[in-house]
Amino acid sequence: MQAAIVPVLPQLSLKRIMYATDFSASSHDCIAIVGALARRYQAEVYIANVSPPMPYTMATPEAVCLVENQRERAIRLDMEKLLHSPELKGVAASTIIEAGDPAEELRRAVRDYDIDLAVLGTHGRTGLLRLLMGSLAEELLRSLACPVLTIGPHISGRFASLHQVDTILCPTDLSRQSRVGFMNVAALAREFQARIVVLHVMPTEGRLNSQVLEAAVEARRVAQRIFAQDVDPRCPLEIVVDFGDPAERILAAAREHRADLIAFGVQQAGASVTHFRNTVAYRVVLEAECPVLTSRSPEKW
Repeated sequence: MQAAIVPVLPQLSLKRIMYATDFSASSHDCIAIVGALARRYQAEVYIANVSPPMPYTMATPEAVCLVENQRERAIRLDMEKLLHSPELKGVAASTIIEAGDPAEELRRAVRDYDIDLAVLGTHGRTGLLRLLMGSLAEELLRSLACPVLTIGPHISGRFASLHQVDTILCPTDLSRQSRVGFMNVAALAREFQARIVVLHVMPTEGRLNSQVLEAAVEARRVAQRIFAQDVDPRCPLEIVVDFGDPAERILAAAREHRADLIAFGVQQAGASVTHFRNTVAYRVVLEAECPVLTSRSPEKW
């Protein structure tokens, strides 16, 4: 009898996790997941806070100094609370406290501390604030050199603690950018013996047209060929082709499959995505009920 051949796939390395916080409720929603991941992978946690410059008008230098000192003391007190929080019990943790542009300082921290994963929450601004001002979360997931795990404002209560990952949803448009980071997803799935659902969404128009249906069948074959080679045979792989608005179908699939994680690759930050935030990635991060893992495409792309 011929023995089954199990390919040797790379392990997921999570030695250093950066937990970015502004001490808001959305940031606090991340801490249980950060602690669970750190214990699972025996990772060191860096709790990072960056204070943006405060606009002082008609204030004396003495008053400015007083306010800045008070803000610094408050930040250090909040940091101490996080360091000794129950969620991080038994985890090696330290702090990064900086002042300046949050995106710039966090990018520097990822480089300087050789971070493997950044975890952050998003407030989920809506309306004009969402479209015109945008979100620090999307700027970071498109510019940090490491993968980013984002916890949105609609996160389900079942993620108050994370001990098991059973299903990972991987949306893809079959481009190289959308496949970025899939090796990490496959390694994570193997770690938890999780099911991977690869989702490709096609336009609704003409879905009953025979040529469109043939294209859907071909898309399924292409996805199977692209992704199956990296998946441990012990992890179930399901290829789903759907029709409709990509963000809506991704969120619906996450609910239908009770996904524990949505994971996909994103393009680098550019004018079209950093100044007008109505992209599929941002909509998914904003509305997902589970954590979202994004990996940025290499610069040469």
